[in-house]
Amino acid sequence: MTSPSRQFRAALALIAVRKSQWTFDKLAQELQVDAGLVKFCWRTLLENAWQLYPPRARSTTGHWQPDPSVKAMIALAAYRARSDRIGDIARQYGVSLQDVEHWRCILIRRADWLF
Repeated sequence: MTSPSRQFRAALALIAVRKSQWTFDKLAQELQVDAGLVKFCWRTLLENAWQLYPPRARSTTGHWQPDPSVKAMIALAAYRARSDRIGDIARQYGVSLQDVEHWRCILIRRADWLF
């Protein structure tokens, strides 16, 4: 059996991000793939997402920004959470709602580079 293509693995990871209300087992069942593959793709995204973000400590406006790995975790948490909880995530991590939404966009636009 050949390994799934990079595009397929990226698609699985992004579906797992966007379908936050679904368990990985349900995703696997709906997509007719092995649950282990969905979990592997998600784990790969989690482990490598920090590479998407520039390692600067301050934004252009001068306010504090977390390191890239924290930005990635905030973006992933925001995508896995319900849309009405994004403000809670921003407050939890002490960042602006605009930053969270910006990092979410970066994550989705560039996630396929990881695979």
